[in-house]
Amino acid sequence: MENRLIVIDTDVVIDFFGNLAPAAEVLSELMRKGQATLTSVSVFELYAGIEGRKRLRQIEAFVQHLGVIPLDGVEAAVAGRIYTQLKMRGELIGTQDILIAGICMANNLPLYTRNIGHFSKVKGLEIFAPHTLPTH
Repeated sequence: MENRLIVIDTDVVIDFFGNLAPAAEVLSELMRKGQATLTSVSVFELYAGIEGRKRLRQIEAFVQHLGVIPLDGVEAAVAGRIYTQLKMRGELIGTQDILIAGICMANNLPLYTRNIGHFSKVKGLEIFAPHTLPTH
């Protein structure tokens, strides 16, 4: 994983803010190495649940530090194909998860998530769980 960006799913960010192991430690290390990034969809999810100025400032600083990969035309098209494939198999997952997967796949980046059940349905998406992500 040397110097490769890894997309961080919203659930891992929530674990990070709650200081829950092992996600908090692994994400801290990825951030230290400059390997962690977010999608614009995760930014939406993080802001959608914020209450209070202190948490808002924490999220703003966190997002600015990590950077954000946008949902652009190419990413949206990939996500649309993922949606169609999942629907045809009768395995639809949440729209935000499909958009995150589309962003990852369009940019050839792995996803660090606890939500293995949903994301493992997306063929070709490289995923890591908190207990499987190499930290070296």
